[in-house]
Amino acid sequence: MAKTVRTVASPSAKSKSIKRKVVVNGEATTSAETKKSARKKAASAAALLVEDEFNNLRWAHRAYDCVQNFLAPLNARNVEEFWIEPSELTALMEVINAEMGRRIQTVGEAIHAARKVLH
Repeated sequence: MAKTVRTVASPSAKSKSIKRKVVVNGEATTSAETKKSARKKAASAAALLVEDEFNNLRWAHRAYDCVQNFLAPLNARNVEEFWIEPSELTALMEVINAEMGRRIQTVGEAIHAARKVLH
């Protein structure tokens, strides 16, 4: 646990300003260093969140591509090569599209949060 210690800036200074130092595990650090460290950790966490959400979006896009491949005939001139009726996959496509939209939104929110932390 961190403790706050008050020290005088310098004995010869005209003003008697007091700097706060935080003692962590026996080592004194200034509050500016602590803020910088906390900001760096927050930026790192935000970057990881963006990466995770983007990977989730990538998986949803793979599912979308998979369904598209089911629907695409091997030979565009021969429509009889469909193994599945497109109407049978309507519910699946609706679910995938909804999930894609949700994941796109979470990626956008994660990017916004990362920008907020960095600025």
